[in-house]
Amino acid sequence: MQFEQINSWYREGNELFCSDRFDEAIKYYDKIIEINPNSKIALGHKAHALSKLKRYDEAFACYQKALKCYFDSLEKTR
Repeated sequence: MQFEQINSWYREGNELFCSDRFDEAIKYYDKIIEINPNSKIALGHKAHALSKLKRYDEAFACYQKALKCYFDSLEKTR
């Protein structure tokens, strides 16, 4: 159930993003991040939406967190 719900939120967020409805898309990415704070994909999508809204400081922080999660996951595989 949770996996299907998360995929649904990704689809919805991405559809809104592609329709230039960035604020609404962010709400869906935030739902995913609430369940999985280390979701590199959701963090990256949210950062991209924030940058489209010219909220660059927030976007930068989100990109940084996504990269940290990515590098942390690499460390776990070593």
